[in-house]
Amino acid sequence: MFKTFEYCRYDTPQRALQTGASSVKAVFAERARAHGGKLFGCWRSLVGLGLARDEGLAITAWPDEPAACGVPPPHLPSGGPVTGSDRHMMEAMVRPTDDAPPSYEGVYVFRWFDVPAADWQQFCDLSEAAWPNMEEVFDVNICGFFRSCEVAAPDSKTLLLTRYADLSVWEASRWWNNPVAASAPSMQRFQDRNQFITATIAYPALPIL
Repeated sequence: MFKTFEYCRYDTPQRALQTGASSVKAVFAERARAHGGKLFGCWRSLVGLGLARDEGLAITAWPDEPAACGVPPPHLPSGGPVTGSDRHMMEAMVRPTDDAPPSYEGVYVFRWFDVPAADWQQFCDLSEAAWPNMEEVFDVNICGFFRSCEVAAPDSKTLLLTRYADLSVWEASRWWNNPVAASAPSMQRFQDRNQFITATIAYPALPIL
């Protein structure tokens, strides 16, 4: 599988994601096909939660970082359903384990973590060890765990992509929110992991399937 992934936060004309989301996804799919990449997924905002109404997110896999950086941004040429974009290059770490795009319905949460580079491996190990129990107890799927290629030591930035059945599952699976007893193995690891996190932010989005 490809290990280099491009995270793209994009803009569209007013209400384009409400009336023509498939055409937006098609831009990213054709861009990937034309330049040797693979579209991993395309998402639209939950209006008012993290992203603006006319914003969305896309992730594309590429053979390597130079190939990814050489591809024109999705809003060029102008005149299409994508009017602007910001890109961030990442490397897939322990998830995903293959090239198959996630196809689950639900809410996908894109959560960024800032962690000192010296603590990153412990942060990764605790995360990976926690996921099997979390996925067993809750209706969730860990779809991606990506380390930024653009942030160097002594810092690091990581994107965790998780699919939840709905936002109530996200709330129920927080270690600080009195989760069900069966989730104790994962919740303890998440609590232990918290000591390494210096900053975090999350963006929920809906898949364009």
